Amino acid sequence: MKSERLCLIFGILFLLFPVHSYAATYYVSPTGNDESAGSSSAPWRTLQHAADKVIAGDTVMIRSGVYAGFRAKSGGSPGLAITFKSESGASVVVNDTGPDAWHGSLINIEGYNWWVLDGLEVTGAPDNAGIDIREADHITVRNCYCHHNRKWGIFTGFAEYFTAEYNECAYSTIEHGIYHSNSGDNAIIRFNTCHHNNGCGIQINADPSMGGDGISSNCTVTHNVLYENGFGGGSAINLASVRDSLIANNLIYSNHAGGIAAWDDDQGVEWGSKNNTYYNNTVHMPSDGRWAINLKNGSTGSKVYNNILIHENAARGGLEIDTSSLAGFSSDYNILTQASVDELTMSLSAWQDNYSQDAHSLSQTAGQNFVSPGSDYHLLATTLAIDAGSPLPEITDDLDGNARPQGAGYDIGAYEFVAPSCPPCSEDEVELTNVTFPTGIPCECVGTISITIGSGVIIPNGATVIFRAPIVAIKPGVSIQQGAVVHIRQ
Repeated sequence: MKSERLCLIFGILFLLFPVHSYAATYYVSPTGNDESAGSSSAPWRTLQHAADKVIAGDTVMIRSGVYAGFRAKSGGSPGLAITFKSESGASVVVNDTGPDAWHGSLINIEGYNWWVLDGLEVTGAPDNAGIDIREADHITVRNCYCHHNRKWGIFTGFAEYFTAEYNECAYSTIEHGIYHSNSGDNAIIRFNTCHHNNGCGIQINADPSMGGDGISSNCTVTHNVLYENGFGGGSAINLASVRDSLIANNLIYSNHAGGIAAWDDDQGVEWGSKNNTYYNNTVHMPSDGRWAINLKNGSTGSKVYNNILIHENAARGGLEIDTSSLAGFSSDYNILTQASVDELTMSLSAWQDNYSQDAHSLSQTAGQNFVSPGSDYHLLATTLAIDAGSPLPEITDDLDGNARPQGAGYDIGAYEFVAPSCPPCSEDEVELTNVTFPTGIPCECVGTISITIGSGVIIPNGATVIFRAPIVAIKPGVSIQQGAVVHIRQ
């Protein structure tokens, strides 16, 4: 009788205080064994075995090596994502399909939510994507290098709350670097570099003809660098049936089709990309490119502010729009030379007069704006873009992370102009390493005892530096460029 009462008590306690499983950390190594425990000292061998075993909250640390891909077999939950991550300092390369691969992609997450992929190099997908995400929500891909995949670097279909950040997606053979598709809402695509993709750098296409509501809403595309895309067509940022989204602080240059394009995916003006904001982008189009920003086929309600939109082809220019997209449209505080309405090209002044847009916008060339067009798109100290923008509460920093504004007002384009300043270099014993002195302003370093100028110190052409100390020592690895002025004084 006593034992029965004890069993009953324990049963009640079990119901009142359920047993919870704890998140575990596992390890995978090319020298591991899938029969092992998956611990740091006894790692598993394959990513697929790890994917077969993990549950919500688990983390898989992947050691340096070359691996076949995997397909997810379980999902996480809020606050308990499943994470596959390269071990600190490791080089993890996924370059083959795994035994359970779908779609000819290397990493498949389909039908399972709450995953994080971090720090993987994914290359050589034979048919589709390096990373392939379908019908899966709250998936984050960060710090991954996806390159030389057949169709896409990173692909999603019907994925809500997708995040892609700090990735490099390059050399997709057929299409795009990052492709977010099929009505996926609330995507965050930021701090990525996409280059040398045959199609778009970044494409968000809601695919109205393929199910779902046919709209992608509340997406954020910011702080991306996109160049040398579009050899086979497609824009650096391509938006089809995308709405209520922010496209800002992106640097776009040397793309051979479009810059930023918004349209209806050929489904009719009711499917246009509507009510989007295009703020503080820098778009520099080569002579073979299309327009810097293209708004077509019912893409109404667009706000275009604080952008640099420069084209090297005199027949094209900064902004192209059609009549079906003019309702609710507003544009100002940009740098552009020409605009087009229904394929009728006009000067900035004609655009201002005839359509009452861009009243405060300016016209300048790339050489008048940028430190080095084609490689360095920071602003020159003499550009009209400085302090000439409109204050925008949504935009609090620039592409480098500098706070806006730096001066009296917001600057136009992806970068705020940051006035050069001398590095701190005055104390009793000054030791300088890995310092680049600015041009345009003289700098003086004072050491009451000594100054040691060490490896990595660069004094560029146009810089003037005074080193003042009883003892001044110059170590190997110092670069004093021709045209620099250096004074050593005691």
